Amino acid sequence: MAAPGEIILDTTLPGATRRRVWAHPDVSSHSLVVLTATRLYLAPLSGAPKAELVAAIENGGNLDELLGPLAVVVELIAVRRLRLDLLRNVLTGEYVDGGLGTSGLAVVFATPEAADMCFTKFWRRLGDGYRLQPYQRDPWALARPPLLLLLGSLLGTAVLALTLSVFEDAGSARAAALREDDPRVPFLRPEPKGPLERLLDWRVVCAAGGLVAGASQVWLYRRFTQPPQALEVTRD
Repeated sequence: MAAPGEIILDTTLPGATRRRVWAHPDVSSHSLVVLTATRLYLAPLSGAPKAELVAAIENGGNLDELLGPLAVVVELIAVRRLRLDLLRNVLTGEYVDGGLGTSGLAVVFATPEAADMCFTKFWRRLGDGYRLQPYQRDPWALARPPLLLLLGSLLGTAVLALTLSVFEDAGSARAAALREDDPRVPFLRPEPKGPLERLLDWRVVCAAGGLVAGASQVWLYRRFTQPPQALEVTRD
């Protein structure tokens, strides 16, 4: 009981305890998803709920009576892990059930906006003791495959092109030496190269190596600019 003249301040954040409701068709997997200050309610899918039901829930009605015995109830304090798949708009979680076992939940949303909002509100109401896991992968793990491809293409192209160039120059040098030793040897025009010989030309090898090197750089850029695929919150 407050003493005379004592001022009591309400430090509760606006909307922090208000019920949050997501209904079908915004939710694809359930008819209703209701988030309170301490619990999460999941009503099985049976079509879009009536507006009167949604209004009664938002106005503080008894959720056990309104949603029925088939609704899944999750105590927020029992949640161990919460994960949002950003590509599929799926919210999954792991929590300790009444039998001290571990159960899972999965909610599929129709839009990224609804999934993001539910994840944000859910995480906020979990309170302290939960941490967002790093969603950025290790830079070296991202760069390793394309850098290895780039390095391999450069080294392979250099070695192969140099070898082919040496063989080509050696053949031309032998032909010139024969003409110098015996002037009577007529100058022979080179025969047309076959498909395999044209592919083994050092110029073609350099061009192919350049294409592979360029592709590896594009791959590297895409890996570093790829947005995160999921957000995950776990208990410390």
